[in-house]
Amino acid sequence: MFFKAFTRLLRRETPNLLALPALVRDLGKVESFPTLSDTTVRALALASDPNATLANLAELVRRDGVLAVSVLKVANSAAFRGKRATENVQQATVRLGMRRCQQVIAAVGVGGVFKYSTPQAGIMCEGLLRHALFTATLASRLNTAGNLGFRGEEFTAGLLHDIGRVIVCVRAPEAFACADPMTFQEDGGVLGRERDVLQLDHCEIGVRFAKANKLSPAITNAILNHHFPQAEKDHPLLVALTAAADGLANHVQRERKLTNYQMEKCPGFLRLHERAGLETIKSIRKSLSKTVIEALRETRAMLQITATAAKK
Repeated sequence: MFFKAFTRLLRRETPNLLALPALVRDLGKVESFPTLSDTTVRALALASDPNATLANLAELVRRDGVLAVSVLKVANSAAFRGKRATENVQQATVRLGMRRCQQVIAAVGVGGVFKYSTPQAGIMCEGLLRHALFTATLASRLNTAGNLGFRGEEFTAGLLHDIGRVIVCVRAPEAFACADPMTFQEDGGVLGRERDVLQLDHCEIGVRFAKANKLSPAITNAILNHHFPQAEKDHPLLVALTAAADGLANHVQRERKLTNYQMEKCPGFLRLHERAGLETIKSIRKSLSKTVIEALRETRAMLQITATAAKK
């Protein structure tokens, strides 16, 4: 069904820029972008704050009913429940821990941007959300495997790296289908096609979204340079990790398996090698199969959480 819908859309001629919906023509305007809730933005900021505590996070969650329900649902799931369920947000955050709470908040908060208006957009948004969550969970797992030291910002960067694609898909699904075949290729060719159709690529659009939502420079640069990690000067390790996770996610989603994946051909892993060293790459390679399996499982769970939150 997914590919049939794409085939029908891709058979249409690339639209003339002047004929594109006004929302596409306005993509260059910061004020036209969707905004994240204040709770989501503050929670994402805590990921980069070394002084942040679980109490800070619990206070944020308590103020947002949807987030509170989501955190409680995960805390009471089979993976975290323990001997008894809890309806106390403070207890739920302690049970989950800082990083898991941040991931739930980020996934639910960003999931609100994926609001489509047509069945075709729904199919494409589902694919984009799955890729975003898979990339985010891979980034988190690779961070742990390589002992890179990030505290949650790697999940946020992975989750938001393609937010520009989401914005175009939601605002102008037909133009998106012409610009982006969603084949999960890693050659960067989609950027040129986007510029031909939209006069902007999804990295540029994503950066404008990040600035409109006052996201950190590190996350903004991960959005900007995840296709070209070698170009990043200010936050090279986070951008390299995001690019590596994106490349790995693309391969697994395209090939439906990890077999024959070559880390040494991925720009993100090459950059990680440069910045973090050979031992880090060896550690990541050793656990790569386990990393992918766990990330796939976690992605399915996150998709259920965001789907539940979207209905409230």
